[in-house]
Amino acid sequence: MPEITNTFYHGDCLFVLNHDIPAESVDLIYLDPPFFTGKTQTGKWKGEWHPEAMEVSFEDSKRFWSTKADLMREKAPEWLRHIAIKRPDFASYLYYMMERLQESKKVLKKRGSIYLHCDYRASHYLKMVMDEIFGYRNFINEIVWCYKSGGASPKHHFSRKHDVIFFYARSESHIFNPQKEKSYNRELKPYRFAGVKEFQDKTGWFTLVGMKDYWEIDMVGRTSSERVGYPTQKPEALLQRIIKASSNEGDLVLDPFCGCGSTVIVAHKLNRHWIGIDIDNSERKKGELPTAFKVIRNRSGELFEQSRYVSRDLKEVLEMNPKQFEDWVNEFYKANKPSPDKGVDGITPEGVPIQVKTYMVGYKEISQLVTDAKYHPQTVKPIKKVMVVSQTGFDDRARQRKFEIETAEEIEVVLVTPEEMLK
Repeated sequence: MPEITNTFYHGDCLFVLNHDIPAESVDLIYLDPPFFTGKTQTGKWKGEWHPEAMEVSFEDSKRFWSTKADLMREKAPEWLRHIAIKRPDFASYLYYMMERLQESKKVLKKRGSIYLHCDYRASHYLKMVMDEIFGYRNFINEIVWCYKSGGASPKHHFSRKHDVIFFYARSESHIFNPQKEKSYNRELKPYRFAGVKEFQDKTGWFTLVGMKDYWEIDMVGRTSSERVGYPTQKPEALLQRIIKASSNEGDLVLDPFCGCGSTVIVAHKLNRHWIGIDIDNSERKKGELPTAFKVIRNRSGELFEQSRYVSRDLKEVLEMNPKQFEDWVNEFYKANKPSPDKGVDGITPEGVPIQVKTYMVGYKEISQLVTDAKYHPQTVKPIKKVMVVSQTGFDDRARQRKFEIETAEEIEVVLVTPEEMLK
C-alpha cells in the first residue's frame, strides 16, 4: 500500500484530497460532513467543542460569495444556480459539498463505493448533488438509520429519529459483500417450510435474510461505553456494517470528516488500511494536537502511535520549529533530504533543490542557495530551477535577486510561503 495509508491529515479535505491522495487509490469512502442548520451562529460556541460549533450555518457566506461566485456560475448545475438566487446560504453549503464530493470521486477506485451520511435538512438536495457527480445509475441504496434518543416530544411534527445514508458506487463492478440479518417468524413460532433453515434465540424463531436498507442501531448515548463526548460520534456497529459490506481486508478506507475517529478505528479492527481527515479548528494551546486527534489518541493510543500525522493547517504549520518546518516542507513536496545537506535542505523527485527557512529571507539567502545547488554532489546539473520556502516571507531584496538570477542565469527561482502552499 502507498505511504499515505494509516495517516491522519489535519486540514480541509478539499485540499488533502486534491494534493495528497492519488487518483483511484481508495476502495471505500464514508463521510459524515457537517449538517446544514440554517442558523446564524452568534459566536457563543466559536472555538469550542460543542454540537452547535460542529454544524455548518455559513454565517460567513459573504466570504464564500467573494471567492466562489464565479466558480459556481461556471461549474454548478443549473438547478443549484437557481437555488443560489433564492437561498444563497444553502446554495453555498451545497457547493461546498459538491466540491468535496467531486474530489472524492477522483480518488475512488473503479470498484469503489461511497456512503454519504446526512439528515432531513439537506438529504434531498445532496442526493441531487450525488446524482450529478456519480450518475443516477450508480445510486445503490438509500439507507435509513433509525435510533432512539431522548428529548421533548414535539407538538407539531413526528419525532425526528433517523438519518439517511446514500450509497453510491463508482461503477457496476463495485465491491459488495452481502450480509444477513434475523427475520422473526410471525408469532415467533417455527414455520417448518421445506428447505428453509430456521433458528431460535431467546426472542423466538427466525430465518436469516438479506440485510435490508432500514437499520435499527442504537446511537452513542450518554451511558454507552463507546461515548467519548464528541458531538457527532457515530456507533461503531454502523461503521462496521458499511465497511464489511463494501470493502475487503487490506483495502483502503477513507473518511474525509473523521471527527473522533470511529471510521478509522473500526477499519483498523477489520484489517483495512485507512486515511482520516479532519479540519478541526477548535481552540488549543501552541504545539497541542487539535481536539479531534487528541480524542482519537485517547481512544486508541496504539493506533495513533503507529500512524502518521500530517498537518495541512496553516496555523499549525506556522507554529512549527525549524526542524519540524523543514521536515514538513520535504514531506509536502515529497522531497528527500540529502546527506550531507551542504546548504540544500531537500531535493524533489523532479530534481529541484529546496532551501527552507523560518525567518524573513533576503538577497544573501537566494544567492547562497543557487551557489550551493550548483556545487552540491546530488543535484542534477545544469541547475534549471531552485525553490526557497520561508515560514515568514521574503523582503524586496530577495525578489530583486530572484529577478537578477532568472534574467542573467536563466535559472527559475521559486519563492513560496506556507500560505501559498496551502491555498
